[in-house]
Amino acid sequence: MEFLHRREIDDQKWDEVIAQSTAETLYPYSWYLDAVAVNWSALVMENYRFVMPVVWKKKYGLRYLYQPFYTQQLGVFSKEYVDPTLITAMLSLLVKRFRFATLNFNTKNLVGEKNPFTVYDKSNYELDLQHDYEKLHSSYSTNAKRNVKKALDLNKVVEKDISIEELVAFKRKNDVIKRTEEEYRWLINLLETIRKNSAGYVYASMDEGILSAAAFFGFSRSRAIYLVSASSDRGKEDRGMFKLVDAFIKEHAGSELILDFEGSNIPNVARFFAGFGASPELYQGVSFNRLPLFLNKLKKHG
Repeated sequence: MEFLHRREIDDQKWDEVIAQSTAETLYPYSWYLDAVAVNWSALVMENYRFVMPVVWKKKYGLRYLYQPFYTQQLGVFSKEYVDPTLITAMLSLLVKRFRFATLNFNTKNLVGEKNPFTVYDKSNYELDLQHDYEKLHSSYSTNAKRNVKKALDLNKVVEKDISIEELVAFKRKNDVIKRTEEEYRWLINLLETIRKNSAGYVYASMDEGILSAAAFFGFSRSRAIYLVSASSDRGKEDRGMFKLVDAFIKEHAGSELILDFEGSNIPNVARFFAGFGASPELYQGVSFNRLPLFLNKLKKHG
């Protein structure tokens, strides 16, 4: 098992393993990690047979692991089955190098609960788009069908060519979470990077030329991730997000993609995702802490 710094990682070998992994998704590709992580290194075994991205920061001279924004799952990736004992071995190496950690593994990883690690379950919602639209629509909940019909009856236009700056400005105006200007600039950079890699598209609902709801989907080989969304009060009233998700499902029905909703453990949000026929998929979060008591305030910073 090797611990490789970013400059030592072979991007071609790395991305090939990710692309062929049973847990393939957008987050662990080298270019995506470059965009979201302050620093990242990797654990690599047997000439990239097994790889694990290691995302870290340094504060007060101490290195710690964290989960970057817009990066729901990482963990161990391989073209083959990843044994839990291998995951434990990797974590045991990391606990010697880093003072504390909060990180999420992927849905194909099983992390055994063993000291000094704390392991907890989280939920993601996924929808397999392999069926035709009629079959997918028949799996919608009664509430989702009603809301989609209401949105469609309003005959709003769905566009896919709005700029990243327009999307993020709209999110800033309607955000339910208070963020800094630096965070919005960071988000613009990330979404622009995804677009430059031909891996992202915006779906927007327009009301007489005025944006009322928008969603950014990030694409990998096997998945489409519902990465960023925003809705104005008018968009909520018009059920704009129901219309956008339905439009996405209709366009990609019959494909081999999985629509990955990125969560959620929040009941109302989970109900929205489940309404489109998405099913919960468990993944595991892991943490450890070797900090002196007086430095535990570090845990509050990600």
